Amino acid sequence: MIPRGSGRRVALVVVISGLVVVVVTLLANRHPPEAAGPANPATSTLTLALPGPFNGCSALSPDVNASSAAVLDLIRPSAFLVGPTNELSGEGGAVVSAELISLHPEKVVYSIDPKMIWSNGRHFSVTDLVAWWRSARLLWSVSGDGYRHIASMEVNKKRTAVTATFSTDFADWNLLFRDVEQSGTTRSCDVSQLRTQPSLGPYRVQSASPERIVLTSNAEWTNNYNRFHRIIVTSSDQLPTRATQYFVGYEPVATKSLVENLVAHPQFLGQFANSSDVEELTFSPRDPTTSRQSVRTALAWLLDRRTILARLFGSFTFTPSVPTSALFSQGQVDYPLANTVIKPTASNATLVDPSQDCRPCAISILHRLGYSINSRVWRAPGGAPLRVILAVGPTALDRSTASLITQQWRTLGIEVRVLSASSDALAATMAAVGTASAAVFDRPTSTTPWTSARSWDLTPYVDAYPSGVHSSSTHQLFLLAQATFNPSTAAQTWLKIDHRILTEFWVRPLYTVPSLIEYSGPVANVVPSLSLGGLVDQVSNWGIAVPSTSTTVVKPPSPTIG
Repeated sequence: MIPRGSGRRVALVVVISGLVVVVVTLLANRHPPEAAGPANPATSTLTLALPGPFNGCSALSPDVNASSAAVLDLIRPSAFLVGPTNELSGEGGAVVSAELISLHPEKVVYSIDPKMIWSNGRHFSVTDLVAWWRSARLLWSVSGDGYRHIASMEVNKKRTAVTATFSTDFADWNLLFRDVEQSGTTRSCDVSQLRTQPSLGPYRVQSASPERIVLTSNAEWTNNYNRFHRIIVTSSDQLPTRATQYFVGYEPVATKSLVENLVAHPQFLGQFANSSDVEELTFSPRDPTTSRQSVRTALAWLLDRRTILARLFGSFTFTPSVPTSALFSQGQVDYPLANTVIKPTASNATLVDPSQDCRPCAISILHRLGYSINSRVWRAPGGAPLRVILAVGPTALDRSTASLITQQWRTLGIEVRVLSASSDALAATMAAVGTASAAVFDRPTSTTPWTSARSWDLTPYVDAYPSGVHSSSTHQLFLLAQATFNPSTAAQTWLKIDHRILTEFWVRPLYTVPSLIEYSGPVANVVPSLSLGGLVDQVSNWGIAVPSTSTTVVKPPSPTIG
């Protein structure tokens, strides 16, 4: 196990395989930052801008949002935390180590530091881990999965370690015991309770509201000793007025307007990255039209996704690629590369890689099904128009994406009716039950594909986006992948599920959402991450850059904004 940190990392160089990181030099006329008082994070305040509003939900609650969950990583003990590329590493501190000592049966020993003290004066103990397990195993959600595999938690005589014995293998055991609460803690989602709940981590909560959480450095935390003394977590996405202020902001979607705003503030730096969110078009198994695989294939292949990406994101320095996976986001280690295929034509449609677009292939399929163009509308042999009811998720990006899909389909002769959904989960549900023929929404991925693959598993999860598509063969693959400890072998099993979803055209992935990190020059060690949690988990290792002594000012050309 790798400890999370033993002091501030003065220099950090990271080579990220598969993660597209482009330094946005949007820095015309940028001057070296001026010193802002003592260059010492232990006496300085950092402003961290995250999407709001914040809530006080437990990490086990299905209602905790990404920003709130990320803040919990700073004030609750965890066995493992997320790195920039969604890899997991041990935190150290309260949970000193987590060691897999046996595969069959699976056993993991969690060792704790009994000298660690909660903010209310109680010592951290193995009782906190046992109580967390008992609470989590009752949940039929992603939060409870894995804990339900644990049959027992046995405490050693010195009460410094507890052995978890699994009844069935769970290869992703390092996802467990994150943001553990003190045993007996009363839970609610009221954000103000964060101040009164016991905390234990690099930071403690000084105040909390839906728009602003203030954290102060925990003197009892021996790791990351030279971390920023005070963190102001704000939901405001406005850049500070002073460039010397220590500031880091995370924008989950790198829109054209955000880039233009960053250009207007050349004293700030920016970095693009992939995210752990995949925008997708999913088809209904209950709708009479899209229940036919041939029609789903035609509808998917009629779309020109490159044009959609160009319209959405313009001529950015960073633009997402046409995706090749429904379960992995672009940039994850196991993200599949596009296969080399025969050039698509109407005559070899069956040989086309399903991840590629092929409008001639789609038209050929429709003709074979007996559809024909009449008055610029595709009609079935009986004369009924080819019609799609499209459910659309709640965000502006969902609506913009759906609008471009609708324009392309309508231009090609397909009738489209649009329904609005108040959440991504509702949009998925509308397609799953047949209220809509298809749905456009954002699907979050995670450190492992099982979080997204649950939509196609037979086991009911209350927080999984339903697909309405289940099979015993996929379920067996799902169980096999969960129980495979070799990451490479497990990835091949997940990719088999991924391939089935893609080749049966239940999902047409559209793009991995590009994110944007903005920060002031004096903040050091900021590394782009595939997820919000992976970014915030770095906070206690951020520092202050040494001001440049050079007087030379480089003026790069202004970027092109499409």
